[in-house]
Amino acid sequence: MQFLDWAVVVVYLAYVIWDGIRMTKHSGSAEGYFLANRSLPWWAVGLSVMATQLSAITLVGTTGQAYTDGMRFLQFYYGLPLAMVILCITVVPFFYRANVFTAYEYLEKRFDSKTRSLTSFFFLISRGLGVGVIIAAPSVILSIVLGWSEILTIFVIGLSTTAYTMIGGVQAVTWTDVKQMVVIFVGLSIVLFVIVSQFPAGVTLTDGLYLAGSLGKLETVNTSFDLTEKYTIWSGTIAALLLFLSYFGCDQSQVQRFLTAKSVSQGRTSLLMSAFLKIPMQFMILLIGVLVFVFYQFATPP
Repeated sequence: MQFLDWAVVVVYLAYVIWDGIRMTKHSGSAEGYFLANRSLPWWAVGLSVMATQLSAITLVGTTGQAYTDGMRFLQFYYGLPLAMVILCITVVPFFYRANVFTAYEYLEKRFDSKTRSLTSFFFLISRGLGVGVIIAAPSVILSIVLGWSEILTIFVIGLSTTAYTMIGGVQAVTWTDVKQMVVIFVGLSIVLFVIVSQFPAGVTLTDGLYLAGSLGKLETVNTSFDLTEKYTIWSGTIAALLLFLSYFGCDQSQVQRFLTAKSVSQGRTSLLMSAFLKIPMQFMILLIGVLVFVFYQFATPP
């Protein structure tokens, strides 16, 4: 890495931590720390919902999957808009009326403190294991780029994220998510441009897509009832629907997001925004993997 590369990394990390600490002025109370005083705009909440579900594993692993398997994985998200509509009608107004800080606080009101503690415990364990993988996977790549050991890279990523999260509360998390989503969208667009620009002379994007389609890489709808097929329209609209209902309706990492919106209607709008932007974004990520596959039909793979 050159000096400019290091400068970008250092400045970005420093800015994220500083901005998170700056948000402490909005987190003086418990409601300010956990719910941002229910004051965040719907578009910021919507981007934060997307960022919470998105991770470096999505950017790295999904492109790799598209390289080998094509666009079929896109079907997994077809049930997301329907799940969000159902949650907007049922769960969002329910949690607002319950006036709770967490999804599990309601369980204490409905049952007892043991039920709340048990569900909170399982959430923390599952989230901790998930975040461990989410940090470790990109650290493999960043350790090569930065020339650091994987342990040091994991430590730096984890420490910087923990610092602004603990100090700034959900305000810091949400606005950092907004910045990161902007970086991701811009980065994906640049990557697409760079890949196409590296095609051999005379090969256009249309040519590349035609080649990918002829090799079966652009299939986005599979109506097969074959149970050995991992991704079909049925798994995306039935099985994934149930998964999304449980994740966005019960998981505290998602419930906390729409509880920070200014009203029930804005909480609903944030979820719908996330639902209908997620599929195009996932399409773009998968397309990058397919175009990398096309590129290596003309060049020797590493």
